[in-house]
Amino acid sequence: MKSRIVLAALLIGFLGTKVAWAQEPGFPGPTVEHAVLKKDVGTWTADATIFMPGMPEETAPGEEVVTMVGEFWSVGNYSMEFIGTKFNGQGTTGYDAEKKKYIGSWVDSMSPYAMHMEGTWDEATRTMTMFSVGKDPAGVAKKGKLVTVHSEDGNTRVMSMFDLVADTEDEFVKTMVIKYTKKK
Repeated sequence: MKSRIVLAALLIGFLGTKVAWAQEPGFPGPTVEHAVLKKDVGTWTADATIFMPGMPEETAPGEEVVTMVGEFWSVGNYSMEFIGTKFNGQGTTGYDAEKKKYIGSWVDSMSPYAMHMEGTWDEATRTMTMFSVGKDPAGVAKKGKLVTVHSEDGNTRVMSMFDLVADTEDEFVKTMVIKYTKKK
């Protein structure tokens, strides 16, 4: 019982310190770069086209729900049925002010490995370009690129995913395209 009281007191002290620290002048608040993340907030229908070597294109409808965690992070929950299997994935995206890059992670129900991303936003073309590192489901190291273009009205976006061709530095092959349409 005494250890629970001590643990509770430590937790309350830690949280109190964190909250006070977050309210001090000079604490980094949301930036214009963080506002870019809000463009994806909402519920989206998704039409995915998957390109697998030696196989015909597969299409799969899906849905993504994107929310914000505070002002700094967006979290997207994606679901679809692909080749008769339910697929779920979750991505997080934020902005690292020290790196001056957007950063993100992706996990899903088809792989025991996480993917990590880093990239940039181009306001003129409304394009987010992220480069990824991770492993394929078999554990083989994998690099890729994700390019998401937002429509001018903000109601659609198209994400194209590419895998880096083995033993190259800049040759990519398209593996998937998802067209998102915002639900009203």
